[in-house]
Amino acid sequence: MSDSEKIDARLSRVYDNPGDKQALFDDWALTYDHDLVNEMGYVADTETCRRLEALIPERQARILDAGCGTGLVGRRLQQAGYTDIHGSDYSEKMLAEARACGAYRSLQQHDLTQPVETDQLYDAAIVVGVFAFSVPSAEHLVNITCSLKPGGVALVTVNGKAWREVDWPAKLEGFDEKYPQARLLDVQTIDYLTAEGIDGRLLILQRVE
Repeated sequence: MSDSEKIDARLSRVYDNPGDKQALFDDWALTYDHDLVNEMGYVADTETCRRLEALIPERQARILDAGCGTGLVGRRLQQAGYTDIHGSDYSEKMLAEARACGAYRSLQQHDLTQPVETDQLYDAAIVVGVFAFSVPSAEHLVNITCSLKPGGVALVTVNGKAWREVDWPAKLEGFDEKYPQARLLDVQTIDYLTAEGIDGRLLILQRVE
């Protein structure tokens, strides 16, 4: 099925609702993992964690999982041997699920339209399943890179349906010139929601100063 066909109603609520995302994800928290992974074929977390392992082999690296949701990424990183994982999310109920999984050293509520606040910069950040149709958008990517140590990398997914329909390539034009403290190193195509016929893009960014 192509992404031009009717998609799951639960995804439509997210894609078509630019309003109160916090309430939407609060309502979805208890069944989110099952719905996304078991029913919609969500693999963006697996794809992105695999690439992070290749880029950041040091298992003691300090990693931010921004938009951590229920902790899918945190659990995968913990299983891969990472020991210093920190999470943030806009939804308090999602954070409660992430807290219960035990993968994170710290968790905080945070809106990615604002800069990430931290007393200690991160070696890497991973943001999976957050960037799509509305906010946060391309201009908010620097809110992630500003949390990194110089040379640190951020791996950020973009929903492939949104990539095409809202023209993310145009949004990213001139990114390095607009944001000299960050650099867009690469854009890769990844599997995303396989049962929905939706692919994804993986942005690899680096803080340069």
